[in-house]
Amino acid sequence: MSPIRLFIACLAIALCVAVAQAETPVTVQAATKGALIKIDGRLFVGLFSTGEDGAYPNRALDIPDAKLRFTFMPSENVIIVTRFSNNKAAQNGFDYFYLDLKDWGGAAPGHLLRLGKQKIDIGEETWTDNPVENILITNSAAAIGGYDVGAGFRGPIPGTPVNYSLAVLNATGEVGASPRGLAVAGKLAASPIKNLYLSAGMYQSGDLVKADGTVGAPALKVANLKTAPAGATSWERALWEVDARWNYGATGVKSTIPSSDSPVPFQLAAAIGQFKDDFTGIGVTDREGQYWYVEGLYNAAKKVYLAARLSEVTMDNGAIAKLDNSQVEVNEYRRVSIGAGYHLTPLTDIKLEVTKNTTDGGASEPNLDQIAIGVATKF
Repeated sequence: MSPIRLFIACLAIALCVAVAQAETPVTVQAATKGALIKIDGRLFVGLFSTGEDGAYPNRALDIPDAKLRFTFMPSENVIIVTRFSNNKAAQNGFDYFYLDLKDWGGAAPGHLLRLGKQKIDIGEETWTDNPVENILITNSAAAIGGYDVGAGFRGPIPGTPVNYSLAVLNATGEVGASPRGLAVAGKLAASPIKNLYLSAGMYQSGDLVKADGTVGAPALKVANLKTAPAGATSWERALWEVDARWNYGATGVKSTIPSSDSPVPFQLAAAIGQFKDDFTGIGVTDREGQYWYVEGLYNAAKKVYLAARLSEVTMDNGAIAKLDNSQVEVNEYRRVSIGAGYHLTPLTDIKLEVTKNTTDGGASEPNLDQIAIGVATKF
């Protein structure tokens, strides 16, 4: 072969290799051979407009939810999850940073031990309390939820259709520091018949006084009540909740994204709960209240769904506090939310919601109504 032909042949081979490499997708390789890495996330970008006392009196484009999650699986029974919270297009640190020991390393098949910073497993709304996975854009008025650091145990109760969840937690959501008491969270759940899911959970924060004598806030929030009254020298929070869900799956959790090729005709859910904040301090009274919500989703077409939720929080004995997003202390807060969604793709929805927020028992009635439209996606 002449030098010219050899050069042309080598050039052709080089071009073929370059094209093949260009068409090969970029991959992430684990440092440990055989380990797996998964990267996923979610994002909601929307236009919000509220009444003069709400968060968006002049309307605004916002990113209220953005997460980036990394899941590492170095072995069959070990899973490590870290998740960045990028809400508001800012770096808000990790909200997940835990290790799952599946089957307790082979000692207890079907059971799981979770160690680290994790979501507190109380109620069902907490698992979809974001505008991407939620049937609507907003949450209920109480919006139970929070993250804390501790050890969680999950699995089936032998001989029954019931699953358990039990966790011992730091109580304040902080890593490496805890108050005098440890928080305890527990839940029992079952699907006694097809499509029906029931659960009951409880939470006890323990004494929230820190080592320096200051009073911390509980990691589990309810109606956005996260500060103690002036003069409080200690704080303990107790809460229970009961949930019933239809067509939300065997685990009671069903995200609107990804969408299904064969959606159920409708979904219905209801929850009721009670909370109590015990304080000590001269002139400081305890705080008690109830909350509930009912919600439903109707799949009007393969790509279109309608959703609604009615929720309420009420304080006992005429007490007042800044419930949810109210800047005025009120005794009662009620939210009516009506919305619709369109499945643009299996992983992307366009959502619209109109929310009516009313209060009672305060010195004034703040205008907190909201209209929102946006794009929700997972990736």
